[in-house]
Amino acid sequence: MFVFLLPYVCASLWGHVGVDSAALRDGAESGEVRGGRILADMDWGVWELAPEEYVAYRLAEVMPDDYEPEALKAQAVLIRTELVRAWQEQGDSLFVSGEGLERWYAADAEAGQILTVYAEAASGTAGLYLTREGEPVQTPYFKVSNGRTRDAGEVWQTDQYPYLQSVPCEQDRAARDYQSETSVSKRKFLREIQKHLGEEYPAEELWENLQFVRDEAGYVTEAVFCAGEEEAGRMDGEAFRYLFDLPSSSFEAEQTDTQIIFHVTGVGHGFGMSQYAANCRAINGASYDQILQEFFCGTELAKIE
Repeated sequence: MFVFLLPYVCASLWGHVGVDSAALRDGAESGEVRGGRILADMDWGVWELAPEEYVAYRLAEVMPDDYEPEALKAQAVLIRTELVRAWQEQGDSLFVSGEGLERWYAADAEAGQILTVYAEAASGTAGLYLTREGEPVQTPYFKVSNGRTRDAGEVWQTDQYPYLQSVPCEQDRAARDYQSETSVSKRKFLREIQKHLGEEYPAEELWENLQFVRDEAGYVTEAVFCAGEEEAGRMDGEAFRYLFDLPSSSFEAEQTDTQIIFHVTGVGHGFGMSQYAANCRAINGASYDQILQEFFCGTELAKIE
């Protein structure tokens, strides 16, 4: 997945926005954004892919093939928007990793049939990407929320991403991997924390004075460590969950004498589109553009020339 939330360079000319998706799909006047080249670094050399072919391959890597067509289409638009942003930032020739693509290049009949599902989602949204005020937006996505997505403005204290608002996702509670549990030994926990803070902080005090700061959606934004009455240090919530391999930063921590048990809800960072919730919306009749509008508030579809 392309680097998340990096500043991006603005292009000088952009396509029409505010046009309904059917008109765009069926050949409405295109804008002035042009697609570039995609060059995949494979084991046997460099392979140039057509953009829609790459969208299909990427879609196969990040979303189950048994999800509804409209949910797959919504995801295809997000992947294509990543491409547009990458072309802006890196130039018309975009080099990507070939990891994961080899199996599709030499696909057998069964794999080819699966890939057809993704290719149809890509072709059904051909050229479409998301914009706000004429610029391609950040399009984060993840597997399952804790019941709602996160507000970027609240978490990062910025108005740069007004379209990344907190969205209810009650259906996510029915996901198979909505709840999980991870145990970490006290020894490992303290070893990792002292690597971060420094060996001079007493282990027992760090163990006993662990606190978490949460956003309004319930995700941990910071882990706070204290030594005595003094704050020893802080760690970003996402950094903390990766340190202990937690599926999400939405968790409760239970400490025993020998370990800390994390009761986790959701899978992923919580920003943008919950794939599971998007699929539930598609099952209930929502189209891909309606799904996108709900998770990326106030954005519009544009089309690559």
